[in-house]
Amino acid sequence: MKAIVTGGAGFIGAHLAKRLLDEGWDVIVVDNLSSGHERNIPAGATFIWMDLTTEDSFGRLPDSGIDAVFHLASHVGQELSFENPVYDFKANALSTMLLLKWCLSKKVPRFIFASTMNIYGDPDVLPVTEATPIKPPSPYSVGKVSSEHLCQIYQGFGIHTTCLRLFNVYGPMQDMKNMKQGMVSIFMSFVAKSVAIHVRGSKDRFRDFVYVDDVVDAFFRSLDAKASGKIYNVCTGIKTHVWELLDGIVAAYGKRPGDYPITFGEGTPKDQFGVYGDCSALMRDLDWKPKTPLTTGLKQMADWVKGIDQTLLPDL
Repeated sequence: MKAIVTGGAGFIGAHLAKRLLDEGWDVIVVDNLSSGHERNIPAGATFIWMDLTTEDSFGRLPDSGIDAVFHLASHVGQELSFENPVYDFKANALSTMLLLKWCLSKKVPRFIFASTMNIYGDPDVLPVTEATPIKPPSPYSVGKVSSEHLCQIYQGFGIHTTCLRLFNVYGPMQDMKNMKQGMVSIFMSFVAKSVAIHVRGSKDRFRDFVYVDDVVDAFFRSLDAKASGKIYNVCTGIKTHVWELLDGIVAAYGKRPGDYPITFGEGTPKDQFGVYGDCSALMRDLDWKPKTPLTTGLKQMADWVKGIDQTLLPDL
């Protein structure tokens, strides 16, 4: 079996590529390295540098033999999407359209897409289910919604598509230098540098934090025929406030929560105040469950951060 993982040099994509290799798949990683890093690509994977927003570049891909495409390549982050909305829409929606078109022409049977919980905005009812009305608050989330609809259209042409709405994913290999995306990695960067944590927004905001290994398992299980045409929340169903996350990160570093210095400032544009999800559909259909408690995941991530080269941390 052979798979393409777009964004496979990034955080989640690299973990997914490794899981597929461990399961005996041949893996092609496609990435333009705009936010991913070649060092993340697991040994054994074939790497193709490619710009997915340019149709002419698709000639770099194999003409046949691909069993599944996992589309994780993206211009990641709500705040960044306001800074460059045109590029953001191309990198998200246009890339999905071109990739689906290519899959149809090459008779690729499976297409699994990484969407986002950001499309829910600030919901009126919690936890959110896949049937919750969406209120996309940013160009980033609009691009993801567009991609979900494109998946449904191409499902009608015979490609078995699945969309996974990822909540707040964290874990080893997260980009610690990106201080505009990834609540866990941002806060942990401050602690790793032994400086006061600066929080943009209220400590009473809340999220649903899901460990990267559990997310990768959801992608792998989505190869099942039961997932065809479906949209799933990938989350834990646990509401975690920012103040609880801060305490957890400080404790993961062996320090006393409450003693570590923390400052607060204005929030980011259109930031969701609070969202957490219901993952019962994914659990029911694919026998998936989130296995990693937040305390365990934060400790594993902190241990990884302690061992990386200091040049991979931001200048604070």
